[in-house]
Amino acid sequence: MTKTERVELRLDKDLQEQIAAAADAVDERVSEFIRKAAFDRADRILALSSRTLMPAAQFDAMMSALDVPDEAPELRKAAAAPRAFTRR
Repeated sequence: MTKTERVELRLDKDLQEQIAAAADAVDERVSEFIRKAAFDRADRILALSSRTLMPAAQFDAMMSALDVPDEAPELRKAAAAPRAFTRR
């Protein structure tokens, strides 16, 4: 895949040196190290954003509530109303 987009960021000297040392430790260019780190974090965040976490008791209560139908008085009224069309 061709890389055409650019991102610029400002860092303090200590952070830049730390990133450079880490990139050197894994034998990568700084830009590649930052790209991979950003991609990994974005991937984790997006994976978590598609989940809803809740305690087991809350989940059980939610599932039980789904099994109990609402009264739905408006739906009952609509179903009992005369039909505008008839089938042959």
